[in-house]
Amino acid sequence: MKATKFRAATVQDKDYVLDFCKNTFRWGDYIDRVWDIWISEPNSLFLVAVNVSENKIEKPIAISHGILIPEKILWIEGIRVDPKHRSHKLATNMSLHILDYAKKQGVLYSSAIVSINNEASKGLMEKLGFKVISTWSYLSIKPIVLPALNNFNKDNSSIIVANLNEYNSVLNFLNQSETFKTSGKKFVNSWRWHDLTEDRLKMMISNKQVIILVNNDDDDEDSNNQEKKEENNKIRGVAIIDEEGYWNNQNILQIVYIEADSDELLLSLIIKSLELITSLKGNKNYNRENKYERVQIFSPSPIKENSLIFQKFNVSFAEQFLLYHKKI
Repeated sequence: MKATKFRAATVQDKDYVLDFCKNTFRWGDYIDRVWDIWISEPNSLFLVAVNVSENKIEKPIAISHGILIPEKILWIEGIRVDPKHRSHKLATNMSLHILDYAKKQGVLYSSAIVSINNEASKGLMEKLGFKVISTWSYLSIKPIVLPALNNFNKDNSSIIVANLNEYNSVLNFLNQSETFKTSGKKFVNSWRWHDLTEDRLKMMISNKQVIILVNNDDDDEDSNNQEKKEENNKIRGVAIIDEEGYWNNQNILQIVYIEADSDELLLSLIIKSLELITSLKGNKNYNRENKYERVQIFSPSPIKENSLIFQKFNVSFAEQFLLYHKKI
């Protein structure tokens, strides 16, 4: 009779695991792209469940990865069970094992994302006591050639890269934003949802990652009025850019948080963000032709298929994700 045990994943487990992680989703899976990263990632537990035969041979049948991210949060990802071994509570027990590991490390909370269509994983999260705190839209657009966007008509708003003088204005906008509140006050970093703290926001502004959309009515005849000036300079949208890529994907631009007060302004903000970030980083070789292989957009507001974004861009993939959270 075979026994099952949990242990840390090893290099030797890779081929066994990838064999049952080929067609997890309709587009395949990503475990093959992160295995070598996860196997040696600091502050993490890459857990594998193995069947142990009578002659002590171990065969992996399930995996899960948990990593400690800032603000004392455990991020759980990559829960996979060999289809031949499902319905044995492996996913539940592995998750409990990782949660126990995190609790011993002094972690306060745990988070994870699940596709809105993944009923099995949603059920697992709920069984473990997680609650949905926000819903995010994800779009993948490719390819992006920026000169083709230059003729798009924008309204009377200015879209600029924020500087540190605008930090308080950006912070106030986010603090007053219902969208930011319902997002869980998060942004995305390498497919992990992190707290967008004040210090992190300031660092992003300093790194020219924050792009803002403001009213552009400075020529108004009442502009001498201070209240009118403040209204004219009101922020109407924010985008946060990460052009460093993720995992081993270096030629991907990510918009890791975006909101605007209309669909038209959201589209304008995306287009201008792409133009601005490319002009700022134009000295990098992979931007020489003003072209990214792909742009990924993470929005805490719904982006529906009738959105102008779908009309303007070649959206190759779109999905909604639920962000789960629980106190440990």
